[in-house]
Amino acid sequence: MAPAAYGPWQPLDLPSAVHCFAAARFRWWISGGHALDLHLGRSWRQHEDTDVGVVRTDLPQLYDFLTGWDVHIAAAGVLTPWRGEPLQLDQHQNNLWCRRAPDGPWILDITIGEGSDQHWIYRRDQSVQVPWETAVLTTTDGVPYLAPELQLLYKSKGLRAKDEADAAEVIPYLDGRQRDLLEGELAADHPWQRRLSRLS
Repeated sequence: MAPAAYGPWQPLDLPSAVHCFAAARFRWWISGGHALDLHLGRSWRQHEDTDVGVVRTDLPQLYDFLTGWDVHIAAAGVLTPWRGEPLQLDQHQNNLWCRRAPDGPWILDITIGEGSDQHWIYRRDQSVQVPWETAVLTTTDGVPYLAPELQLLYKSKGLRAKDEADAAEVIPYLDGRQRDLLEGELAADHPWQRRLSRLS
């Protein structure tokens, strides 16, 4: 979707997004480029926004948590007001755009993920299941974030310039288990395989 066509964005910065969700009583985590920053404890590029992930089964709790917000489903190039109804994976209803008021800027993009009580589940291949304790890690300050190999797995599809930059920074710091997972899920001819093989 082209954000400019749907109103201005003034994304929350990372500390503000973390503060916003600090009181949430459901599972949530920082995703996107900020998750990789949190893992390495440093940043190497600017970020356009801050992404927060939640589990699809926790959407009723999220809807209550966002009472008073203006929230829209962003799917297939269309924004549709969200009234708390289930979001359908087969209709690619995987993102919620959020703002404080209908005439305000969008400030938060919530990414809808898959999971059971025990496992994080990869949305693009649900046979890939990872225990939550290794799928969502926590900083020393208590901020939850998506594990780097899983975030890179999502980024591996588009291969935008920023994704290539992230891979170059992060792959050398993956441990053996993380490298094995990413290597096993990437296509054999994926360009990141060369980076991974040099570390094996």
